Order: sequence, then C-alpha cells, then structure tokens
Amino acid sequence: MFKTKILFIGPSESGKTILANFLSDITENLGGEYRPTQGVRIVEFESQLEGSGDNRACDVELWDCSGDLKFESCWPILMKDSSGVVIIFNPDVPSHLREIGTWYSMFIASQGMQDNRCLLIAHHKPGSGVEDKRLPLASDLSRLMLIHSNLEEEPEDVRRAFSRYLGNVINAMSESQEQEEMSIFT
Repeated sequence: MFKTKILFIGPSESGKTILANFLSDITENLGGEYRPTQGVRIVEFESQLEGSGDNRACDVELWDCSGDLKFESCWPILMKDSSGVVIIFNPDVPSHLREIGTWYSMFIASQGMQDNRCLLIAHHKPGSGVEDKRLPLASDLSRLMLIHSNLEEEPEDVRRAFSRYLGNVINAMSESQEQEEMSIFT
C-alpha cells in the first residue's frame, strides 16, 4: 500500500481544516467557532482510490498547514518529502484569489512539483451561494485541476474528486519509482 503526504495550504480562513476533517471522517468542530491552525496539524487516514479497478487503497498523511505567514520559516520543512499539494481558497474573498499565486510559487513552483500532483479547491462556505463559475486565475494556476467544494450541498462529490486526485498522485509516484528503478539498471 502506498503512503502519501499531501499538504493542505492556502490563505487563513479558507476552509483547510474543515476539508481535512471531512475527508478524514473526523467530525469534531464541524461548523464550530473558527480557531486558526497553529503551524501544522497532521491527520492520517486510509483512502480508497477512485476509479482503481483493483480497489487500491493508500495511507494518507494530510498536513493541514496554517495560512498565517508568521509560520513561513517552517515551510521548507513542511515541504520535505511531500507527494502532493492542495491549495484551498475561498473564491468569495477577493484577496484569496491574489494570494494563491504566492502559495503556488512557494510550495509548487519552487519544488518543481508536477501539475498532476497539485489541486486547487475553491471552498465555498455555508450560505455563500455556490457558483461553479470560471475564476480569474493566473496562467500557472489555470493548468491545475480545480474543483469547487460545497460540503452542504455536494459533500460526496468533494470526496470523489479528492479520491481521483489521490489516484493521480499515486500514479505519478509509481511512475517516478519505476523510472528511478530503471535508471539503476542503465
């Protein structure tokens, strides 16, 4: 079974912890008072990969990273050995659309991470009147898979989309491992 380390990053109050709790089936503090994550919170769970005919599963280490820039000095250590990066933002907050470019530069571009290991989640808060409208994203960001998240109306769609993303990450990890093994023989 593969083990994968996925970073949840993005601006403060974008919904990273709510999504991490939902995807890992942790129900504590759903809809409660906002409490910012201090540094990082690691959640571990097993996930079935969507669309894998052989019912593959993987162990997921989900690193719910604080959106507070005061923790920027910790980012290099958080990035170490990460398998994938998910940028979560609230599309109803104009500053979030500007900030996600910085998150992309710091966590994805600086590592040279492949696009298929990255995901954008436009997380809509309850009562926000979700629209899966086209968002004005920078060209680097528009290459990444984007999903709209609404845990009130379509929670299982979010879970399935995340599972498909995990499948992409595991496939990329498997291909990298095969290439590494082949390079040993040549």
